Amino acid sequence: MAGRGRPDLADRVVRVSSPPAPWWGVKTHGRIGRVLDGILTEQLFSAKGWRVTDAARDGRARLVIHVEPTRVTAICSGCGETKHRIHDVKPAREWRHLDGWGVPTLVRSAVRRVKCRHCGVRVEQVPWARTRSRYTHAFEAEVLRRARDTSILGVCRQLGLHWTSVMRLIERWVEESAAQQFRRPLRRIGVDEVSYGRGQSKYLTIVWDHDSARIVWIGRGKDRETIDGFFTKLGRRRARKLVAITMDMAQAYIGAAETHAPQADIVFDRFHIERHLTQAVDEVRKREFWRRGGRHRDLIRGKKWLLLRKHKRVHWRHRGDLALLLVKNRQLFRAYVLKEHFEHAWTYTTEKGMRAFIYRWRKSLNWTRLTPLIEFWEMLMRHIDGVVAWAKHRLSNAAVEGNNSRIRGLSQRARGYRNPDNLMLVLYHASWR
Repeated sequence: MAGRGRPDLADRVVRVSSPPAPWWGVKTHGRIGRVLDGILTEQLFSAKGWRVTDAARDGRARLVIHVEPTRVTAICSGCGETKHRIHDVKPAREWRHLDGWGVPTLVRSAVRRVKCRHCGVRVEQVPWARTRSRYTHAFEAEVLRRARDTSILGVCRQLGLHWTSVMRLIERWVEESAAQQFRRPLRRIGVDEVSYGRGQSKYLTIVWDHDSARIVWIGRGKDRETIDGFFTKLGRRRARKLVAITMDMAQAYIGAAETHAPQADIVFDRFHIERHLTQAVDEVRKREFWRRGGRHRDLIRGKKWLLLRKHKRVHWRHRGDLALLLVKNRQLFRAYVLKEHFEHAWTYTTEKGMRAFIYRWRKSLNWTRLTPLIEFWEMLMRHIDGVVAWAKHRLSNAAVEGNNSRIRGLSQRARGYRNPDNLMLVLYHASWR
């Protein structure tokens, strides 16, 4: 029973559940209409000379915002000057805008053509979109923002676009940003290659700026011609201003750096050098495994990562197994101690001191018969200037390698790219801000 002076529960349910009448489809009037016009105007553009006249839903359940000019002059889309002579008025055009209240939103307006003494007869420039674009500035920014966080196919599914439309927006943004990004001063750069597919030819060369932590340039391949293309685009004058170039020991990168930037110090990546050292220690482990059989093999079997890992990173539960292995095998003990001793080379702050330490480290190899470690030292001597340059610049390719893992993630997110040019555009777009 309904209480005295209170509506029935059924009446309250009906009143709450009945949705209010939608405002679209009805012309806005009064204060609500002015507020709505102000919100839409602020979303679309900040320039004067245009006003929102109506907002209604069409037959496809889309919200259409009608806009018309409020001044007799128009801006030429070619030169950007204000013109008074109007040639004619074109039929109404539509631009895709950000969805309003979860409804696909369009902006519709009839544009005029102006007579310009410089450009001829041109369509006027509207403040909410680019020339010859069917999307507003806000919608393009939304597409580019989503393309950084998800795949191209994901953006297409979310916004109902074709993948070519998304790629064209990314390509246009990269082309407009490339000139500004490449003109920035370069002093310390890093060069490295990354694989984007199976095969020996599917490589990209990445040039990284250590000072601004960003990608400078991407090229297809990893040969000498690829890196020469970067220095050609950089120019002789800017190449002469380079101070340091970090890289691995690839001869193509070394030759290009010595040719185009002879004044820059070549700094070989510390982690690539340590990788060569651990490979030499692993080669000693393999030889010891096959040299003796029986229980000696059982002692070495499964201990590879204990030997290659730094002692400070070995878990305390496994240090007993490592100590037992080193006690039982003298050659592995010597190789492990020399590997740990070489870690002291990265603590020097002068090239002279680091060079002297490497020579002293070589004396520790006398009468050890550790051929892989001796070959490692000979490799260091062939690139000794780039090795000891670490003490002066304290640079490595760690940031470049971290970016390479990000590149592989972007490629895997899209299940690979058939066209490497599209992959390069996505990398530029994800790296530049």
